Amino acid sequence: MPFKRALLIIFCCCYLISGVCATPKQDSLLHILQITDPDLKEKKLVLNIRYYFNDVPVKKLETTKSELLNILQTHHVQNQEALGYFVETMYQMGIKQYKEAEKTLTKATELAHKNKAHYLLYACFTHMAFLQTIKGNTIEAISNFRLARKEALTLNDAYIQAMVDINISDIYYKNNLYSQSLLYLQEAQGIVDQRKFADNILQVMIWSNKAENYFCLGKADSVALYSKLLNSAPNTSGRLYTIHKRMAYYLALLQQKYQQAVALIRAAKDDPKFVFEAYDELNLADAYFKAGELDSAQNIALQVLAGREYQNHPEIQVRLYEILGGVALNRSDKDEAVLQYQLALGQAKKQIERLTQVGIISSQIKVDEIEGAYIRKEESFKRTRLWLVFTAISAILIIGIGTMLYRNIRQKRHYEQLFFKFKKDELAFINSHEVRRHLSNILGIVTVIENSDNKEDAFHESRNHLVNAAVQLDDAIKNISAKLDEPSAGN
Repeated sequence: MPFKRALLIIFCCCYLISGVCATPKQDSLLHILQITDPDLKEKKLVLNIRYYFNDVPVKKLETTKSELLNILQTHHVQNQEALGYFVETMYQMGIKQYKEAEKTLTKATELAHKNKAHYLLYACFTHMAFLQTIKGNTIEAISNFRLARKEALTLNDAYIQAMVDINISDIYYKNNLYSQSLLYLQEAQGIVDQRKFADNILQVMIWSNKAENYFCLGKADSVALYSKLLNSAPNTSGRLYTIHKRMAYYLALLQQKYQQAVALIRAAKDDPKFVFEAYDELNLADAYFKAGELDSAQNIALQVLAGREYQNHPEIQVRLYEILGGVALNRSDKDEAVLQYQLALGQAKKQIERLTQVGIISSQIKVDEIEGAYIRKEESFKRTRLWLVFTAISAILIIGIGTMLYRNIRQKRHYEQLFFKFKKDELAFINSHEVRRHLSNILGIVTVIENSDNKEDAFHESRNHLVNAAVQLDDAIKNISAKLDEPSAGN
């Protein structure tokens, strides 16, 4: 996949994740600056800046940069210096000063790393990978995508994880490692299926990239399948028009309808809505060659080779030299054919060297995946262990409190029983020594009166003693009643 398409993928990514409108305005950026959650604020701010420069005419890039820098300075944004370098990078990329953009982006990356600004780091690594793709530095590109992927894992952001997987698959696709490319696309598909994102642009990107891999593998049925899926997708992306047209000539080439393929590619080249790339030029040259139009095939191959855009892209040059070698061989120009195939072989050797290093980085990416999975499991274990510790402590506290309550209740009952026994003994003492004594006195006086010869005189003589004994008996009864009304122990 050519780097122009990679750029569109990156801008598509930042549009989707940021949730901003198609043409960001200052008010949307100012709204982001009001967000209190620091992580969410950093994410939306970085991705808004990334998209801010999209579709801005070259003559307005300087003004756009000044606006952004002024907003960042006025609002004293956190990581202002790093974000300022990032804004400068976007500007340099807009005016195609890629060397200056790389220098500035390096400064932004260093500051973001120092301040642990993970979303900014993700954006820096992604754009650095894009810049290396432009230069044809495949190893540096995939290394930076690897670092971007590590940041996505650290942030546990599924959307950008899927996006990085698609970008990594692009690197493998460009180096003819189609099975590895499809593996990362399948991984991205798994994330999309699991999370069920509201938009379908990620899905369209996965389907289109799979179709391109299957085209290179010569699997017409698979290309037809994904072409059908892409035709059924809602047209939420301007890229779909180009994708549909490209799928049509892919199928014509695979079905060996070379004249039809030539006509489709030439029509696409003249179509202002079709994003025509050097990759399409390659396929046009191949279609001309297989259709027997050798002069046209040769002219296109020489024209692409003469440009500087793909001087450091052996994966493209090897195909061009093979076409030129095939043209020379068909013309029985063996010397020219040998020369072109030797040039193709030289480019193939460069590509093999890169593939060896890509394989090493691929292993490192797998190690990162295992490490990330281990870290996530460890964090999950820590959370589970913390919950178990909390549960155990809670259980111990509940048991302790229950034991204390139980002991208190038992002690309370014991003291109540002791208090009841004391009251009982006290009442028994009062009854035997007070009530019965006064009652015995009354009974004795009454007996004396009854046995007297003159009961009336005896009554008058004993009257005061009888009243006094009755009053004392009443006091004793009142004392017992008061004791019974006293609150029990513990109440």
